[in-house]
Amino acid sequence: MSNVIRLLWLAVAWTAVVWVGRIRNVISDDDLAPGARTWQLVVALIFLVLAALMATVPLGLWHRRPLGSTRLVAAFCLWTIVFWTVRGIGMLFDDYEIGFKLVHTVLSLGSIVLASCLYRADRGLVGDQSGDPVDLADAGVSVDR
Repeated sequence: MSNVIRLLWLAVAWTAVVWVGRIRNVISDDDLAPGARTWQLVVALIFLVLAALMATVPLGLWHRRPLGSTRLVAAFCLWTIVFWTVRGIGMLFDDYEIGFKLVHTVLSLGSIVLASCLYRADRGLVGDQSGDPVDLADAGVSVDR
């Protein structure tokens, strides 16, 4: 469980750094058209709101809804993976400088790997918290009766 919580906090921190930086860049870019600026700010805010909501799970704000039992972490992870896959491929094939492509490839791969690890760890908790009886013999524990 502690590994999942560490991954969750790492994902929240990574998301905050990436998207707060993006907001700073969008606001300071005078060449952006108003529509493009609005769209980019909306995407950044979606990521930040989802990360903030996801941070409420280990803080206990979901009352009796522990990790693995909500769809919030899964939704965040899947949104991150899909967004960065589509956007990352688009950036690679678009007309950007190599430095831009390199930085954004690292950001996209980092986001995808982190979200994938968190998704797997969170989904792994579902069976642990289901309340189903565990057969100790299947788990390799000897039971003397």
